[in-house]
Formats: sequence, C-alpha cells, structure tokens
Amino acid sequence: MKWHDILDILVHPSHRYATVEDVRKIFADYHDTLHWLARFLIGDKLASACVIDACNIAERQGPAFHEWLAHWAARATLRCALQMQEADIAGLAPTYERLEGDHENRSPLSPEDLQLLVERSDVLRARLDLLCRFVLIMYGIAKESCEDVAAQLEVSPSAVERAYCVAFDTLQLMSKRMLGNADTSAALSH
Repeated sequence: MKWHDILDILVHPSHRYATVEDVRKIFADYHDTLHWLARFLIGDKLASACVIDACNIAERQGPAFHEWLAHWAARATLRCALQMQEADIAGLAPTYERLEGDHENRSPLSPEDLQLLVERSDVLRARLDLLCRFVLIMYGIAKESCEDVAAQLEVSPSAVERAYCVAFDTLQLMSKRMLGNADTSAALSH
C-alpha cells in the first residue's frame, strides 16, 4: 500500500473487526510508512520507539476492535510521537500566538501537496518546527478540526491555525521553487 492509501485511510476510515494476527500483520506491512510518519514528526532517534510502542499498544487490545486497522496504526504512531514531544510542542505555542501576518484559513493538502510532502519530507522537516509538523499531519492531511487538533496538542486553536499557515505556506513555496526549477531545466534543454 502506498502513502496516499494509508493517508486516505486517515481521512476516510472504514469500520471492521481485526484479529490479533491482523494487528501484527498491519505493523509488519506498514512498518516503513509508520516509521516515516514518526520520523517526519519527531526525528530519527525517537521514531523507532513510536512504532514499537504502537505495536505494544496494539498487542494489549482485545482480539477485535472497531476501527480500520491501518487508520488505527497511524493514529497510535502519531499519539506515541505526541506523548514524547508534549512539552516541546507546548513551548512552541506562544511563538505562534504572537505571530503577526495573514492567518486566514488555508485548505487541506491536495494530492499534489501530499506527494511533495512525501518526496521532500527531509527538507520540509528541517524547515518546519515540531508544532508545524504535527499540525500539518493532523489538520492538513487527516483533516481534523482546528479545535480537535488544539485539544490533542494542548495548545490554542489560534496557535494551530497560525502553525498550519506557516507549514502550508512553506510547502507551497517549496512547490513553486520545484516548478520554477523544472521550467528552467526544460528551457535549458531546448
């Protein structure tokens, strides 16, 4: 399954039962995807611990639970990453509370934006702080409401909105630069 598919599951979960074996299989099948999610959010050193912790959580569940398992696995990985970084996220929130400028709503990520995020995640991760990365995933991809994201991150909705604007604008700027580079390359090849 490709990243688009698992992230689509974040947006459009279906409901079904899963066995303990399904739980183990999902973490084996999606290990790379879940590791990417954790690595994008909190970095290489802690990423493996998030996926391992998510596996432990899954094994403690009963033989069946109501949620599409890939959706649950992504959420469990995100939740573990969030628990590891709560204090740092809270420390960043005041910066976004004071941020001046245009903070009108930005749209969720398009499929093209998502593809760029996956392809250029290392560059984008270096350009965005922790709060922006979490908001980008939770608000921009999973399409949770601003209030839900704020409650989960334990920050204000305005900090979420402003962090998303920064993340979205950074991604859009990266996209424009890549298009400009492609146009320049095409012109030079003629």
